[in-house]
Amino acid sequence: MPHYKIQMLDVGYVETFPADFAFDGAYRPGEFFYSPFCFTLLRGEGKNILIDCGINFQTPERQASYDAAFGKNGRPADEVLATVGLKPKDIDAIIVTHCHWDHLSGLVYFPDSKVYVQKEEVDGWTKIAANPKYAPAFSAQTVYSDLKVIEQAEKEGRVVYLDGDADDLFPGVHVRVSKFGHSFAHKIILVDTDDKRFVVVGDICNRRENLTGTKERPGYMPNLKFAVGSVLHSLHAYDRILEWVDNDVSRVLPTHDGERENCYPCKKSELGLNIFNIYD
Repeated sequence: MPHYKIQMLDVGYVETFPADFAFDGAYRPGEFFYSPFCFTLLRGEGKNILIDCGINFQTPERQASYDAAFGKNGRPADEVLATVGLKPKDIDAIIVTHCHWDHLSGLVYFPDSKVYVQKEEVDGWTKIAANPKYAPAFSAQTVYSDLKVIEQAEKEGRVVYLDGDADDLFPGVHVRVSKFGHSFAHKIILVDTDDKRFVVVGDICNRRENLTGTKERPGYMPNLKFAVGSVLHSLHAYDRILEWVDNDVSRVLPTHDGERENCYPCKKSELGLNIFNIYD
């Protein structure tokens, strides 16, 4: 059985994220909570693998845009990786769950890493970017110029386009695709390490409550604010996620879960950002 050390490294956070953005608009209206941005680091089987890659702060415009929206707390991937003793050149592969700006735009810091992305995901956003009527409707989710980074990496022979599910992309690391829910072809990553399975869900779930509901509101509570497709597609993905972890939500890893500090060992880096040790 493969073995991976799993960490989730925050790259920034929102102190006052609207609750109705994370759920279906009907739960906790008018309330706000803490919501992080992060990527997931897998170390094992001779590889350093990132699931998503953070945010692009390379230009003053991109830095100013983030600061204005979320505060001056975001840090680029190279600084975040340094807090765990790595450099971008140490990252062998990046698996992009979907092409929203906070998951994709950090590719600019990784000129040498191989990139794994769903072809249908890139094609979907490329078509949106080219449609002057559609593009403004999704501009909060995707910075269309980030797609050029994938194009450049493709020219350099560093892109592996995937077509649907894939077993053992790396030993014990499997891809499952949820189509037309949160995004066009959103990847969910199954990580089998020793005798455990963890599921890195990207933004299919914003927080664990999306899967579990609450005492006041039982049942699934899908995050709809930034979804491109139907509610039902997301709910079907929730069924599959829970099946993959035998209904143990402690092994489901959403990107923006502000309750993660209550679930896993955590320390603050010198950047003031959280480092979570999910599995050693």
